[in-house]
Amino acid sequence: MSDNYDSGFDLVLTDYERGYLTAFFDHVILDLISDGTDDDWHGVQVGGRMFDFNTWHDDETGELICTIYECDRVRDNWQTNCRHSWVIKEG
Repeated sequence: MSDNYDSGFDLVLTDYERGYLTAFFDHVILDLISDGTDDDWHGVQVGGRMFDFNTWHDDETGELICTIYECDRVRDNWQTNCRHSWVIKEG
């Protein structure tokens, strides 16, 4: 895995990527997990970058939370890089 920035920082995204990922969450992810499943994973490629969405419901609040990670290209596959993330919530 490789990083373009130090660990501990939020996932670095352009305004376009942030908007695309938000729209993907609002219009695709929410429909895919409407059956009540938890700890669900889905991926989407934006330009040359691949992102994984991990969604689950907070046990205390019941709120849907989605953590987005960037994936690294490893040979012919994508591998989730969990060093940096961006969290969005339903609503």
